Amino acid sequence: MTSKHTLLYESEQYFQKSKFIFVNRAEEDFDLPLHNHVFIELAYVAEGKGFHHIGDDVVPVYKGMLFILPPGIPHVFRPSTPSRNSSPLIVYNCVFMPSLLQSQKDWIGDQEIVDFLETCFNDASTFHSLFDSDSVIEDLFRSLLREYELPRSGSSAYLLTLLVQLFLSVYRLMKDAKELLLEENSSARFHHVLNYLEQHAHENVTISQLANRCEWSERHFSRVFKQHTGQTFLHYLQHLRIKKSCELLRNSQLKISSIAEEVGCKNIDAFLTHFKRIVGMTPREYRKIIRDNK
Repeated sequence: MTSKHTLLYESEQYFQKSKFIFVNRAEEDFDLPLHNHVFIELAYVAEGKGFHHIGDDVVPVYKGMLFILPPGIPHVFRPSTPSRNSSPLIVYNCVFMPSLLQSQKDWIGDQEIVDFLETCFNDASTFHSLFDSDSVIEDLFRSLLREYELPRSGSSAYLLTLLVQLFLSVYRLMKDAKELLLEENSSARFHHVLNYLEQHAHENVTISQLANRCEWSERHFSRVFKQHTGQTFLHYLQHLRIKKSCELLRNSQLKISSIAEEVGCKNIDAFLTHFKRIVGMTPREYRKIIRDNK
C-alpha cells in the first residue's frame, strides 16, 4: 500500500512517446519525493555518489550500480549533499510494464531465463542491486537513451532489441553474482572443514563424514577438495599426519611406533613408507638431523 507521503507514478505518465518503454538520464536532487510505481524500473548510476532510499533501506550508491525495482517498492535517489558545488548524482532510468518480459519470451528463446527474470522483476517484497564491472549495462543504457530520444525508422524494433540485450545482460549479472556468493559460502564451509581436519587428523576421519559436515555429496566434496588443496583427500590426510609426526619427532621423546599411532597411522609399515615418500628420509634419520642441528 502507498502511504500518503509516497507518490504513485502511473503508466500513463511515462508511455506516451513509446507504447512500451520510457528511458531518461536524470540528475537527482532533494526535490523529488519518495515515490512508488506500477511498472518495473531498472535504474543505473552513471555518475557521482549518493544514497538510494528503498523502502526502509538506505543504500550508498556509486557509478556502475544497477537497481532492479519491482512495482510496489517506494524509493528515491538522493545526492551525497544538497550543495550544487558537489559532483552531481546522475542516474539512467528504464521503465516498462511487467507484461513486456513475457511478450519477448520467444525472442529471448529460453523460458528458464524469462521465469528467473520475471520473479526478480515482479517480487514487490524486495529489490536487487548489481555492479556492472565491465560497463556492458552502461553501454546498453546509453544506446537505449539515444534511440529513445532520437527515434528513426524501425525504432520500436531497435529499442526492443536493445531491451532484450539488457534483460539478458541483467540475467548474466545476477547469475554471476549468485554463483560468486555460493562460491564464497562454499569456500567458507570448506575452510571450516580443513580446520576440523587439522584438529582430528589422528582420528579415523572419512571423506563421507566431512562431506556430511558440508551437506555435500562425496563426489562434490572430492571435487572441491582437489580444487582448493591440489590434492586428493587421502594424500592431504597423509601429508597432514606426516607433518604432525615431524612435530612430535622434533619435540618429544616418543618412540617412532608411538608417534605413528599418535597421528592416526595404525600400520607402522605404511607410516614409514609415507614418511620417506613425503619427507625424503626415514623418521629415524629426520630425528637425528634435528638433534644434530640443535
